[in-house]
Amino acid sequence: MGRLPSRGDRRRVTTTALTGIALLLAVTGHACAPPVPADRAAGGAATARPSTAAERTLLHDAEQELRRRCMEAAGFRYWATPENPLPEARDFPYVVDDTRWAQRYGYGSVIEARIRRLRHQDPNQVYFRGLTEERRRAAVTALNGTRDRDGLRAELPGGVVIGHSAGGCRVTAWKTLYEDVPGWYAASTLVDNLGGLRRQRVSAEPEFTAAVREWSVCMREHGFPYPTPLEARGAFLGRQDRPDRAREIRTAVQEAGCAAGSGLADVARRLDRHHDRRLRQEHRTAVERVERLRAAALPRALAALGR
Repeated sequence: MGRLPSRGDRRRVTTTALTGIALLLAVTGHACAPPVPADRAAGGAATARPSTAAERTLLHDAEQELRRRCMEAAGFRYWATPENPLPEARDFPYVVDDTRWAQRYGYGSVIEARIRRLRHQDPNQVYFRGLTEERRRAAVTALNGTRDRDGLRAELPGGVVIGHSAGGCRVTAWKTLYEDVPGWYAASTLVDNLGGLRRQRVSAEPEFTAAVREWSVCMREHGFPYPTPLEARGAFLGRQDRPDRAREIRTAVQEAGCAAGSGLADVARRLDRHHDRRLRQEHRTAVERVERLRAAALPRALAALGR
């Protein structure tokens, strides 16, 4: 579907629009991060270079291998989890804006079904289910450690504090790679949660809500009376029954067309970039720490994988 004509004086500006499908994936990969601000970090040290996607994949693979060895040493089996088991999965947090993807996958209900199958067939889950109750508890403890008052802590934006055991094979792998486990856990957990906060800030912007209203007008004019992209998506994802596949594709394709024609895709994309920069500046210390620890871990990751 081509770009729809704009209505009146609609302003256009831009973001990565995505569906919450990728949020369903039980993987440990990190989203690609934009460059860290170019000023200097505390103490006068040079700003850390942003890690590349290939480097983050290397770190993921090394962590999985280290977990496997640790679990084997504890008397259990463990299978490495792929960083991206379904490359076709996409995340559109504001609105579907890729017409070609929508033409093939609609809102992604077929991908959602594949994710459920992958979870059920995951070799680690199959293995754990096949253990006796006593052995299963022991395996979970070997992987995740035990709850303790002196475990790892991370404070999220807003002051919420979450924790993790200081033991287990997950932590053993972090220790090998990053050495500073408390620092890694605190910083990486905070940085991993910035995406949700960024989406909240974008969605609260008056410019964004105005663009959503324009999008809704466009959708209604084409026979799809949905007030928001979230409600359109909800009509086809997360259902117990199988959605109407043809209607799902028609709706998603029209959503992408209206995202362009109403200016919503542009508004969301620009606001997303704006709030991403602001949040990374607000939490620069954590962002810098994550990148420094990743950079220092690369030689250890190569060694763990025998490269």
